[in-house]
Amino acid sequence: MLKKRAESVLIGALLTLSVQANSALAPQVVVTIKPIHAFVSGVMDGVGTPQLLLQGGESPHSYSLRPSQVRQLHAADLLIWVGPTVETFLEKTLTTLSDKTKRLRLLDVQGLTLLKARKGGIWETHHHSDDFAYARDDVSHHADFEIDPHIWLDPHNAKVMLQAIAQTLSQIDVNNAARYMANATRFLARLEQLDQGLKHRLAPLSALPYLVFHDAYQYFEHRYGLSAVGAISLSPETRPSVRRLYQLRVRIKSQQVRCVFSEPQFESALVATVIEDTSAGREILDPLGADLAAGIEAYFSLLRNLANSLNRCLMP
Repeated sequence: MLKKRAESVLIGALLTLSVQANSALAPQVVVTIKPIHAFVSGVMDGVGTPQLLLQGGESPHSYSLRPSQVRQLHAADLLIWVGPTVETFLEKTLTTLSDKTKRLRLLDVQGLTLLKARKGGIWETHHHSDDFAYARDDVSHHADFEIDPHIWLDPHNAKVMLQAIAQTLSQIDVNNAARYMANATRFLARLEQLDQGLKHRLAPLSALPYLVFHDAYQYFEHRYGLSAVGAISLSPETRPSVRRLYQLRVRIKSQQVRCVFSEPQFESALVATVIEDTSAGREILDPLGADLAAGIEAYFSLLRNLANSLNRCLMP
């Protein structure tokens, strides 16, 4: 009995040392936002743990890096981010990074479906036409037109980004390439299940109008045929005018808008103002996962939470 117990302790110690050694050899990867961190965590599972800059409650549009985070970026082997229209806080720091820190800008990944950024904050529901969808391969440069950067809210795009992440990690860490690709394959299968489940869950909501706080959900709407008709704020950093709030209240009444959604990253008092003296309800949509634990499951919880919030507020 004592011999077996000693062997068990020895095996456990060896496994711990193996994991620690493997983690020490893993590339140092920094990721900006929680949904993308979930992809990278999935691909690196069993090899290492990526570092996350924003925990989810902050707005990436107005965030300021701490000195410790700047040091993190300078020490990183790889930075994975969406692009400058999301992580505006990275603009200055990126110019100071050495060639040691490789960068994967996800908006540049081939195979993405990209959507034009909508203008004006009040839209007609015909925007779901394929005329508004582009494959990344067909776009010569982002400057050619303005792109909605919230690409992670479409599971199809998640699959494309996941493969790009696995390929990039495999190139900079050849010894663990097989592990990265196997992890990506498992994650892709789960994304397919998620997508099919969301299609079934959201189908009854397709004709029900609602308003969002800011225009962050177009990819989710496009994927599942939802009917958002406008956003309270034209820009997350700019408070809407009194005239705009009046126009939105008229819109709510004329189109029988069922719900207005706030976000945990922004001021929610505006929602109360907009829905005053209307029959619209209110709920929260969170595109970043403010209250979710960082890690592999964050992405799946994020999209399911969006579906749950929509169902609670839109279904009669």
